[in-house]
Amino acid sequence: MDAMAELGEFMSSPVLRIDSESSVQDAAILMEKSHVGSLIIEEYGDDIGILTERELSQKVLAKGGKPEEMKVLDIMTSIHSMDRYMPIEEANRFMHKNKIRHLAVTDDNKIVGILSIKDLVAYYSKDFRMQE
Repeated sequence: MDAMAELGEFMSSPVLRIDSESSVQDAAILMEKSHVGSLIIEEYGDDIGILTERELSQKVLAKGGKPEEMKVLDIMTSIHSMDRYMPIEEANRFMHKNKIRHLAVTDDNKIVGILSIKDLVAYYSKDFRMQE
């Protein structure tokens, strides 16, 4: 493994955001069109939460919710973040410990990317193939 790999090298960027008053349906449409599994929720220009596919399935679909009537503010979760220059292995441990699939990546305390489980799989798969 490349011990010096920084998580910023593997994040998805730019970050997609949606206003906190938007409907869950609008968020799901944006996620599908953009081929992403998460959106940062913003309110008055500040990042206040994250919405992932998990919230859509657990808090809306599984409970028979009406996505066109629900606001993203009502189902979002808190943002976990880490600086883009941290080692990717540390991000992997943090995500595992906190049982999260999406990690906001910051630069100067501003969210500049998202690191997902998919990104970690790609990183570790690359390293595994190099050992063969």
